[in-house]
Amino acid sequence: MMNIKGNHWLMPRRTLLKGFGVSLALPWLEVMSANAKDITTAGSMADSEIPRRAMFTYWGLGAEPTGFTPADTGKNYTLTPSLAPLAPFKEDCTVMTGLTSFTGGHGSCCCLLTGVNTVQNAKTLTSVDQQLAAYHGSATRFPALVLGTVRETGFGGPFPTTLSWSKNHTPITPENRPEVLFEKLFGSEDNKTLAAAKQAMSRRASLLDSIKDQASALQHQVSTADRERLDQYFTAIRDLEERIKVEGDWIDRPKPKIAKPDFGPGSPRDRIAADGRGYSEYTRLMFDMIALAFQTDSTRVVSHIPRTEGDEAKCYGYQTKSKWDLHTLTHNSQEDDKIAMWREVDALYMAEWAYFLGKLKDVKEGSGTLLDNTLAAWATTNGGPNAHDSKMLPLILCGGSALGVKHQGHLAKKDMPIANVWQTVITQVGMPQPDHFQGGIATGTVKELV
Repeated sequence: MMNIKGNHWLMPRRTLLKGFGVSLALPWLEVMSANAKDITTAGSMADSEIPRRAMFTYWGLGAEPTGFTPADTGKNYTLTPSLAPLAPFKEDCTVMTGLTSFTGGHGSCCCLLTGVNTVQNAKTLTSVDQQLAAYHGSATRFPALVLGTVRETGFGGPFPTTLSWSKNHTPITPENRPEVLFEKLFGSEDNKTLAAAKQAMSRRASLLDSIKDQASALQHQVSTADRERLDQYFTAIRDLEERIKVEGDWIDRPKPKIAKPDFGPGSPRDRIAADGRGYSEYTRLMFDMIALAFQTDSTRVVSHIPRTEGDEAKCYGYQTKSKWDLHTLTHNSQEDDKIAMWREVDALYMAEWAYFLGKLKDVKEGSGTLLDNTLAAWATTNGGPNAHDSKMLPLILCGGSALGVKHQGHLAKKDMPIANVWQTVITQVGMPQPDHFQGGIATGTVKELV
């Protein structure tokens, strides 16, 4: 008989039910909590058991500054029409204005999370999301998710399309299909598919060993320039080796069982029409997958580009009847009709972000919500009246009240580096600050928030 006054009965969080050759992971139960001194006192999650999460998003071409920026500061600020969709989450967010980044305009997304990466210089640093992934280690099946609207890095061209850079200085390719992301996170596995996955992983590891040995031998036969190219090749191999190692740590642990959403015919990404129809459905499906990944503790770190500088929604033309794409609106020559349209589409895009915040806030976790335990950032490196400047940048930091964040409504932080916001995020998540964080650009945390 179970001794209900002891603590040896406590159930591990990742307890499995096994039978007929299949293992299923149990959901989180109160009896798994350190708060549960015995069965009669089983209760909520202890603070130490709740994952601390971070999410970084990039919105290409920014927002129309005068329509976005509140006229007043502080907790009782007045929401502008562009920010109106955030009304249900006003106390969960801090709107910051006047920030700066290392560079701005087209192709500047690569410096958002790294501090100093640009397409002009050859300097690359590890992005903050990947630093957080390394901090969490193999605590989750996926140390980080890198997502976007296009499945390429843009590396080598004028317009990068990823926010994430590995510790080995290589850009990480985003996933842009929600249906593929779902299979990655929750796809069904049986003994046959697991065996095949293990065999494939073993083949990849053996192949990498062989390639590495051959490439190493080549170093003695090539010029200095070629040795540099081989070194870049080695860094890419090291990234793959590390991903394979994490895969190996998790391959025998069953994935959470989640009902598959209806993604419709084909890929939702391919259903975005020329007039923007399908963009909202697609974007919200991506946000649904991220919320599920957080809720199931499949990852604790996400970077995502919901809107590139290509403006996938085409200004919601089917709804706004806009004559212009977003890039044209940013080059508005201060024409009133273009500025008015820019503000209108800003509110529509902000509604997509509000949808995501609502998904997080609807999930109870411990004594709070998933949003309380997640720091989620709406950010851009496109500021100023023409959305091509590295100054006058807006940023919205959301959630994280259970992580000690004290939201301040609207904070005007003239010329404060975005890197300071990321320093605040990693501090509240509990990660020690790396040396020379963000290339030395960060000057401290945002004191008002902590």
